[in-house]
Amino acid sequence: MAHEQAYLRILAANASMQYHLAAILEAKAKEMGKAGGWTCQHVSSSAYPNHESQLQEAVKIHEQLIEVIEGITKIEAGLARHLKLLVSTDDSSGNASLGDADLSSLFDQ
Repeated sequence: MAHEQAYLRILAANASMQYHLAAILEAKAKEMGKAGGWTCQHVSSSAYPNHESQLQEAVKIHEQLIEVIEGITKIEAGLARHLKLLVSTDDSSGNASLGDADLSSLFDQ
């Protein structure tokens, strides 16, 4: 019973992290939408000496979003790796871990 409770707590924590990551992505999407709208309306070619400097400014804006996405992708990969270990049936130490069938029975009421 203690193992089942521990697994449930791990899954609940993982679900909470997924929720917060989704909230971060949603906020970043809104932020980048606003930045895109502002950029399209306020940044004109007359504000820059040449096209290259105008392009570099746009790249800076997009690099910020790419960094956030890369960071969240790394977090998601780590979470997926840990969940895979949690539900895997292959246990080289000889101890029985929860398999897919055992894990699904935890949610039967």
